Amino acid sequence: MKVKRKLSEKKNEKQFIAMAESYIVLMLFLSFFVFTFIGAGNFVIVSMTGLLLCFTGLMQGTVKVDLWILVPLIAYNAISLISGFRTYGNTVDGFASTQSVFPVIYLLTAYLDKNDRSWLKMFCCMWVGVMAVIGILQFTLASFHGGMGRLSGFMGNPNAMGAMLALGWFATESLLNDSVVQDKRPRKLMHAAEFMILTAMALTLSVGALGAFSVGFIVMCIYGRSGYADIISGLSNVIFAFGCGVLLYASANHTYWPWLSVLICLYIFTASIYRRQFEMFTKEHKVWAKAICAAGILGTLTLIYLRPNAAATFSERLEMIRNGLGYISAQPVLGIGPYQWRRLNLYDGDTYFNTWHIHNIFIHVGVELGLIAMAMLLVTLIRHITKKEDSAGRGGFTAAVVHNLMDTSFFYMATVPFLMMTAGRDEEKEHRLGTAAVKCIFGAFSVLFLWNFIQCVTA
Repeated sequence: MKVKRKLSEKKNEKQFIAMAESYIVLMLFLSFFVFTFIGAGNFVIVSMTGLLLCFTGLMQGTVKVDLWILVPLIAYNAISLISGFRTYGNTVDGFASTQSVFPVIYLLTAYLDKNDRSWLKMFCCMWVGVMAVIGILQFTLASFHGGMGRLSGFMGNPNAMGAMLALGWFATESLLNDSVVQDKRPRKLMHAAEFMILTAMALTLSVGALGAFSVGFIVMCIYGRSGYADIISGLSNVIFAFGCGVLLYASANHTYWPWLSVLICLYIFTASIYRRQFEMFTKEHKVWAKAICAAGILGTLTLIYLRPNAAATFSERLEMIRNGLGYISAQPVLGIGPYQWRRLNLYDGDTYFNTWHIHNIFIHVGVELGLIAMAMLLVTLIRHITKKEDSAGRGGFTAAVVHNLMDTSFFYMATVPFLMMTAGRDEEKEHRLGTAAVKCIFGAFSVLFLWNFIQCVTA
């Protein structure tokens, strides 16, 4: 009887753990879903979402987590909170009021096993695919009113949208190697999503996203030790999808034939359905694959024509970084304060840049939050590089880093959580965190989110 009772207790415990992990998956996906709509953040929405995530975490117990990522993330937010409070006298204004959700999300993902992580990754990738589809449809409908310029989508900014789509493609590519999408229908859906994501990314005309994607693609091929034939075949698929997006952009914004855009849109949807067959065709007919890759050069020239100010924008960002370096020595410990660089840049003798952020995440953090906060981000970066992950995951992480060296996707609420939710797990790098420590962390962040929420609604 005692043996049966113990077996029954173990069975109930396993069922409870499975239910808890499913609930975490749901809560994490819903948070990512919400964050895609709020751009760089909304104090009330982030505080409420953070509270719900903390309440979820308070119901959990001990967990294995990489402390070399969790602790620097907490330290970064603590320094950000202090710097913001010193500047504004409150905990709402500044980066900490929104970015404090990052350590909470990272800690919650540590509770998920490999299968649950795959499901979470699939939900996130499907939503990025839906974002791409809606963006393509929105772009096509806008052609009846004279076009809409670069696609911003739900992210509210074409560069941020381009970065999210680039990361979504790598995550989807990684997902195709997971067991949850081994069935025919989910794989076909993911292949179609890949095509749509690349097409929508072309509509953003984001040179930064394209450059980051290109570097990530190269790293993915090198890390995965892909053969020459596989590289040419994969590259031809990418160029074909991207070319369809460029064609749709040109037809919508540079012609007076809106129905041509509709025809191209229908072609894009059809091509996405047969994306896998096209990939098999390029593998069998290498001449055609090479021809498509060669056509990619022409496509690059077309992109330059459609975005003639790309070179000037790149030069301006280099100048912006140089300007930011001059401020690091002013307040090296806590920085000059969140959102203070733009104010100081307005009055200095250098060029005025009409933006809130230096387009290099590490320089910007060093300027506004100090060198210690910048060091914490570098620690998480180096730690992640040492972790084991699949080739697509490594390519996606590389693309994210490259993009943030010349842009500001780090400050868009959906980007960092997406990376956390779709990253692989390296258990050799993890250490056990006790129940008391877990509850203290979630409890402290829940108090912060509750306090920020009260300040927001009573202001």
